[in-house]
Amino acid sequence: MRKKIPTIKRPDPGYAAGLKVATPVEPQRQEVTRPEPDGVGMTRAGEGSELMTPERPPAPHAEAVPDVVNPSPGVAQPQSARTRKVDVRVTALERQSEALNACGINPAHVVRAALRRATTHWQVKPEFVPPRSGRTAKPSSWRMRTTVAVDAEALTAIMATEDPLDVCSKWSLIRGQLEPLVWQEIDRILAELADAAAQSEDSPMGNAAVDTSPGD
Repeated sequence: MRKKIPTIKRPDPGYAAGLKVATPVEPQRQEVTRPEPDGVGMTRAGEGSELMTPERPPAPHAEAVPDVVNPSPGVAQPQSARTRKVDVRVTALERQSEALNACGINPAHVVRAALRRATTHWQVKPEFVPPRSGRTAKPSSWRMRTTVAVDAEALTAIMATEDPLDVCSKWSLIRGQLEPLVWQEIDRILAELADAAAQSEDSPMGNAAVDTSPGD
């Protein structure tokens, strides 16, 4: 005959104390690292203090751009005149040869100085001037050669009437204007040299050499 198991109607403290209660295991959470937006994760220096913002590198200085100055529309800009170079060859007149040889200075230097003076302020005119008929000095060493810049429009005007086919030398077209000025400057230089020589003779230094030989 089986033993009847008594029915437990209320918790038995002695029975419950002998049972092992398993501690529930909580699932482990996996931390996910996410980038924090600006302003998150700032540390406090102390209670009641302001938030400390992280330092940022200074922005590079912007390069200064120079202002572009536009010319005023009403102001005319200076423009260089159009010029054309002409080969020039001049010499003295035959009538000036004697004075050139007696002036005490190299005649070629006198002709060169006269050419420089004549071309300093000279400007070609737009009309043709025939060359003067005058016999020039024979020494070839007196002949000076240089290049002068003349106004291109004036030279074109002369060529339109005297050399429309552009076959003549440009010197032959302006020779009648410049060559007489060189001859005038040669005469002026010779006169200046003669005056300087006369003044040196009248000076006390010029009269220093006096004949002191005893008379008979």
